[in-house]
Amino acid sequence: MPGPALDLVTARRWAMTARLSLAAARDRIDALNVFPVADGDTGTNMFLTIDGALEHVRVQFENGAGTDRLRDGLQLIARGMLLAARGNSGVILAQLTAGLADAVGPDVEAAGPQEVATAFEQAARSAWDALAAPVEGTILTVARAAAYGARAAACPGQDSVAEVVGAALEAAREALARTPEQLAELRDAGVVDAGGAGLVLVIEALHTVLLDLPAGADGEIPDWWSAADGPMTQGEDSTEDAIEVMFLLTGSDPDRAGRLRAHLAHVGDSVVVAGGPSDYHVHVHLEDPSAALEAGSLAGAVSEVRQTSLAATAHERPGPAAPSRPLPTGVGVVSCALGEGVTELMTAAGAVIVPSGPRHRASAGQVLAAVRACESEAVVVLPNDEDMVMVTRVAAVEARKEGLSVAVAPTRTLVEGLAALAVMDPSGRLEDVVRFMSEAASSVHGGALTRADRPADTPVGPCRPGQWLGIVDHGIVAVEDDLAPAARVVLGTVWHDGVELVTVLLGEGCDAQVRGELDAQLSGRIQGNDVELTVVDGGQPTYTVLLGVE
Repeated sequence: MPGPALDLVTARRWAMTARLSLAAARDRIDALNVFPVADGDTGTNMFLTIDGALEHVRVQFENGAGTDRLRDGLQLIARGMLLAARGNSGVILAQLTAGLADAVGPDVEAAGPQEVATAFEQAARSAWDALAAPVEGTILTVARAAAYGARAAACPGQDSVAEVVGAALEAAREALARTPEQLAELRDAGVVDAGGAGLVLVIEALHTVLLDLPAGADGEIPDWWSAADGPMTQGEDSTEDAIEVMFLLTGSDPDRAGRLRAHLAHVGDSVVVAGGPSDYHVHVHLEDPSAALEAGSLAGAVSEVRQTSLAATAHERPGPAAPSRPLPTGVGVVSCALGEGVTELMTAAGAVIVPSGPRHRASAGQVLAAVRACESEAVVVLPNDEDMVMVTRVAAVEARKEGLSVAVAPTRTLVEGLAALAVMDPSGRLEDVVRFMSEAASSVHGGALTRADRPADTPVGPCRPGQWLGIVDHGIVAVEDDLAPAARVVLGTVWHDGVELVTVLLGEGCDAQVRGELDAQLSGRIQGNDVELTVVDGGQPTYTVLLGVE
């Protein structure tokens, strides 16, 4: 006898159960990070992706966007996941839900085995296609195995969604167990892939609710979600009359409030974002209230929402006039970065900064909000972090759907981002600007120096907490008690004939002794050569020294 169907209630329970599972396991998943450096945040990213999705759904439901249709409900969850997505793993979670939404018809009440198998396949395909250089032994491998397992189980005559998801789960677990055989870094550290582990938990959550087990300790979904059941109400209001939207924004900051103000001025008028430094009263007139609420949810927590049609009252009380805005011109830049010094440098170069870095990575929605707020005809986005490339590409796709001209220059480090900004031409064509910036970034040979925060086995031997690690291309090339020998190995690895420029970013924990030892190593390389040295107090977390040679 077939188990419970994958209907709207089950989908909601899945989201809640996945959130509970990831909340409990986030620290353990973070600890699977193969680097003995405090930059592992895969579990945190996946938890924040689902947590942010549920907050997005809450805001929409509490303001009339309830639905009794499976596809609409899945699309709402997927939209929330997409905006909240952090890291590659968060994007893949969003793609899994979006794949399921796309696989079911608009009037389907419950997804069947074929739709579920198709959803797993679409998610895996999208994830593999999104990365320029996909790697086996990662969450991608686990996602693909889950898709194979689901499709094999969705044979003719199969009427149990639970069996299909169970097969996907079994295949995912087996693939996860094999990841150390596929990646030397995992084998050396004695761990499985962190993203793959998180994905297994999410599939397991779906299997759990399909077996009709409770979603949480009380087995209930939130009151606000239950109360929102029913057909679309205000969310489907198709009137062309302007709506006055007011709400309280809490937990924000002046930068995010400023971006919200700029974005609302693009999509509406009579814009007011007043208050601070963390709480703001927001007012706007526009035709689609959900656009204001979504933008607000990217800047903080939205509450106390009031919506009023202006059709009958426009002659009585026009709202406060919005300031006139100049027409956008040229190419702007959105740059992801953490660290006071490096953000000041990038801001001086004309970039809009999205705070983002190891263990504090931005969501796709936060990047999208910054793109929306740019007063430029076109925008280039610099991720400056390998784990932000997919996130920024998602944000760019969403921005292009809104008619904005956006492209990503896939910078992998802060030093690459600075090199890209150095050749930025705001008056050029977007295609040319992106090409030149990408070429400048790819010419950088980068390395890093930092201290291990936990014991681990590395490709060059075991390390203890506090030892210096030399890192090149995200691989550990040196483990030393002192900085000097680690710096010597890193410089020797990245140095090449014809070096003209060396850029050094000094991060948190870079004291006078570290500076002295580093200066000695750099002087030995540069002396007698026509090499320009630029040293910046970047203030970036996690990595004591970041350097690049060009």
